[in-house]
Amino acid sequence: MAGDKKRLNQFGDYEDTAHMSVDDWKYRWDKQQTQFHMPIIHPMLQKHLETLAQGRSKLRFFVPLCGKSLDLKWLLEQGHEVIGCEGVDKGCQEFFQEHKMQYTTCPMKSCEGTVYQAKCCPLTIYRCDFFELKSDDVGQFDCIWDRGSFVAIPVTDRKRYVDVIVPLMKSDCRYLLDCFLVNNDQFGGPPFNCTDKDVSTFYGSYCTVKKIDEKDAFTEWQKSWGISYFVEEIYMIELK
Repeated sequence: MAGDKKRLNQFGDYEDTAHMSVDDWKYRWDKQQTQFHMPIIHPMLQKHLETLAQGRSKLRFFVPLCGKSLDLKWLLEQGHEVIGCEGVDKGCQEFFQEHKMQYTTCPMKSCEGTVYQAKCCPLTIYRCDFFELKSDDVGQFDCIWDRGSFVAIPVTDRKRYVDVIVPLMKSDCRYLLDCFLVNNDQFGGPPFNCTDKDVSTFYGSYCTVKKIDEKDAFTEWQKSWGISYFVEEIYMIELK
């Protein structure tokens, strides 16, 4: 990183976002600083859904740090059971409100948190600190769609992240990981730069890793961060 030089973050200020906690994310949600929320279904999920599903139906999908992503409802509409994890109540509540879904809530069993369960369909969001999530609460999954979640957490927590998510994978689970190449010497994040080597370093002990897609994702928003490139890379991850 660039010494003590303050770097613009994705929220448009110079606060340190390299070590964001759940409370820090709640602060951003409360200020409605959620430009990371995509108002469309993620194109990479649509493009690679069949690579994930491989013709299988009624799968259990996990979406970590899901926010109020439209991907949740879209996966549900494809006939799958969908489980999300989100650290902030506001994100969970806005998802159900915006889709006019009734829901119930109850406390989580193994950690401080709330289970948001749709009444009409197999969709559940666990509101908790991701790092406290356990398979005892959520079970295991056929597929994981990791849309910028791994690259949103502090870089120093990447091993902790993998230690949480790998036990959630069924033996034949297929895991689609969405990462970015970005200059964090100029830009404070999130997201945080993640190379092929980084993915292999953290997942390679347990999983096979294959890059299956790449695109130039640089837009006016990234230009406003003071950077000159922003590349999206997609990996398929499976247990060895």
